[in-house]
Amino acid sequence: MLTKEWQTEIHKCAKCGKCRSICPVFIETGKESMVARGRISLADALRNGEIFHTELLREYLLSCKKCLRCSHICPSGVDYDFIIQTMLDDLANNIGIWLIPRIVFSIFLTRRGIFNLLLKIASVFQRLVPLKRHGTMRHLPFMFMGGRWIPPLAKKPVLKKYRGMKTIKHPKMKVGFYVGCLINYVYTDIADAVIDVLNHFEIEVVVPQGQLCCGIPARSLGDVKTARRLAEVNVAVFEKAGVDFIINACATCGRTLKKDYPRILGEQCLKFSNKVYDITEFIEQYCNYTTKLQNTRVAYHDPCHLYWGQNISKPPRDILRRSAVFQEMENPERCCGGGGVFNLLHYDLSKKIGEYKATAIEKSGAEIVATGCPGCRLQIEDLLAARNSPVKCTHTIQVLRDAILPPP
Repeated sequence: MLTKEWQTEIHKCAKCGKCRSICPVFIETGKESMVARGRISLADALRNGEIFHTELLREYLLSCKKCLRCSHICPSGVDYDFIIQTMLDDLANNIGIWLIPRIVFSIFLTRRGIFNLLLKIASVFQRLVPLKRHGTMRHLPFMFMGGRWIPPLAKKPVLKKYRGMKTIKHPKMKVGFYVGCLINYVYTDIADAVIDVLNHFEIEVVVPQGQLCCGIPARSLGDVKTARRLAEVNVAVFEKAGVDFIINACATCGRTLKKDYPRILGEQCLKFSNKVYDITEFIEQYCNYTTKLQNTRVAYHDPCHLYWGQNISKPPRDILRRSAVFQEMENPERCCGGGGVFNLLHYDLSKKIGEYKATAIEKSGAEIVATGCPGCRLQIEDLLAARNSPVKCTHTIQVLRDAILPPP
């Protein structure tokens, strides 16, 4: 439903065009329909009945990466994300959601057991698919999408691996770990590092088994019903766990839990959202620690949903400076080109956007590039694999773990 709040937000836009200077999609395409100002003009036309809900309109909306940089730089303070999301919700309500995403969202995302079975089957196919270039591995939903680099699915998901948690004798506090899909099914090494580090700080970590996807894939396509259902389950599961804080290691999941859930569920969700911390934010605010500086050159990539979405940039850098030989890359906050649904629908464009990032990483002279989002890690590994680059990508918490804990 196109509300008065939505219309008011549209009128804030002065059409100054400042968004054109920083939009990663516009920089590559030069198309006015693919920048905040242009899409807001489409919103105004929709409001006035000059255009209607069509697949072409959906295409323009989904060409947005939702990196949030335009809202951050906008001199008029336009909440661009709210404008676009409202349009996507309204469009889905009027002409529906594509069949396959609708099935995935309504059946698989809301039922962990069925989703696990689907990915288990996918992992079998993954082993059978021939590799087309060095490092290339493919699995659903990328099975037939060419030679992109995709890491193998984990043999055991995080939620299964940490079903029975180690208890701390005299814990300083108890935190819940919101895992997220990529970490749960692919980058389980990130979860290992999160739990190892927090346990080292004498913090008890629980991984609630009933947690589901944060809902951002469904939300991105306007499936409000599924997004709300996932949010309700996650809030209930963590409230039942009785934790002091909720920790996450995914920039996109973190922003969704903090910022989107109150919009989806209302103010009753604030008690939950106010407990949510990115792992680096939490460590710098609540943990005292010493490190053994590692002789490894490390650069840092700012995930959009951490830097622009949560205003978190100093904590990960502080951690890296205390853990390794930190080397700042050129424009570290520039988008890597990932972006979830955007990456699936506009893979070639995402690669073009990411080329600058891959070059900046290599120019930095770093051996490792750390980041705070598994989605960015996925994209950066793909970009570096295409260049046969020796640079490795990891999560900031893994660099810290190596600096405070002896190797096993």
